[in-house]
Amino acid sequence: MRSFIGRADSITQLRKILLGQAKGDGRLTVQSIEGPGGIGKTSLFNHVVATTDISARNYLVLRLDGNEAAEKNLGGLVSRMVDSATASSIKGKPPGYYFPSVGRVVKAIGEIRAEVIAEVKKGNPDNKAAQEIIARYFDLILETGKAINDAVPATKKKVNFHEFEKARPILDAVMPRLDSVRSESLWFWEKLGLGGSGTLRNAIKANAFRPLADALTSDLSAILDGYKKEDRLKPTHKKVPGIDRLLLVIDDYEMLHSPIGEFLVGGLLPSLQSASFETTAIILGRDQLQNTHPAWDQHLGSCLQPSITVKPFIRREMDELIESFGINSAKEKARAWQDTLGYPFYVQLWIEEAEAGGRSAVMLKRFHDRTTRWMTDQQKGWLQEVLFIDCVDIASLKKALAQPEEAEMVFDWFKSEGSVRDTTGAEFRVREYLRSRLLDYLKITDPDRYDALKARNFDLGLMVA
Repeated sequence: MRSFIGRADSITQLRKILLGQAKGDGRLTVQSIEGPGGIGKTSLFNHVVATTDISARNYLVLRLDGNEAAEKNLGGLVSRMVDSATASSIKGKPPGYYFPSVGRVVKAIGEIRAEVIAEVKKGNPDNKAAQEIIARYFDLILETGKAINDAVPATKKKVNFHEFEKARPILDAVMPRLDSVRSESLWFWEKLGLGGSGTLRNAIKANAFRPLADALTSDLSAILDGYKKEDRLKPTHKKVPGIDRLLLVIDDYEMLHSPIGEFLVGGLLPSLQSASFETTAIILGRDQLQNTHPAWDQHLGSCLQPSITVKPFIRREMDELIESFGINSAKEKARAWQDTLGYPFYVQLWIEEAEAGGRSAVMLKRFHDRTTRWMTDQQKGWLQEVLFIDCVDIASLKKALAQPEEAEMVFDWFKSEGSVRDTTGAEFRVREYLRSRLLDYLKITDPDRYDALKARNFDLGLMVA
């Protein structure tokens, strides 16, 4: 097993957080681990967990990884989060066993969603586009914490989703007629506050964040602290012995920000701030946490610890890492440094390529897949475009892109995508080590597109050769 290279200060800080030696105000502590994709954030966290005895902290661990999550809607992700629950005291129980309140809310969300889709399908049996658009619109409204029961016209004023601009005629025609998104009449006992499915369904239609956050906090309270006398009528289990604190880990936050970002900062984390138990939240992401939502500073600032920013290896660390793979040649060490500049993800790819004997088709495919695994399909298309541009800026993108109006959007993406952008040059460009291999991969997988993009950008003067 190879030793872990560098990161001494980051390891020390993260250990203090996990051991409770550094805390935020109140019951919630948030530690971000930041850096571009492939820089080693997850490896750092896993190393610290594996080499630190945190057993005395009695953590219940909930972990959600955006790169592994198949479902990208709010209810599905919260279900996946609670299904991930791990602690020695809860072994042997099926997923979700200790989260009955969350289960009820997620089930109710699913039922309402199914009713909406069924009603759209009944009224528009031949219009599959309408069915798909309304289903996605429903999910996005839930994700933003807006009311779905006044979807027309109020929600359309509150929720301005760019992806729905072309679908406005369908929304205008279909949404006003949907009975399934409107508030439901309550039974008399529900009006007296004695519970019932109607009360829960109306709460979800008004703002799904609150019942979801309340349900999750309630279930966690039962596990970690136990219900009080006033909660004795709640059908649930007693406190689980040997578990006292929550460790919440959100990995690859950019992949999860759209569906659960608002829920986290506007629902769950504020609830955990005032809960009866302690929570340590570790957020791993490419961007600075405060840049993803103003609430991190405005409402959760007292809980935030100084960010851990993971950077490329310095030359000494790089040499040590290369030597751990049995490569001791000074020439090869220099070549590895020149190719990767200490970027851990590229070091790994460099080693694999060296061990495979060069750029085979299989190696190029692995290189491409692992380089782009953080990207959406749209971003992968943008990457192909910028590979053929020597100097990436808004002017060159307007010339090169098939849709010039996307130039500013593409440039904003590229500037922040440190995993492919050259971080040392005076101009914005793709890292050369990456560029040559990705171009080779495109050339053998889609030669027509390769030739067309190369010829076009060469003619436009955007690519020298």
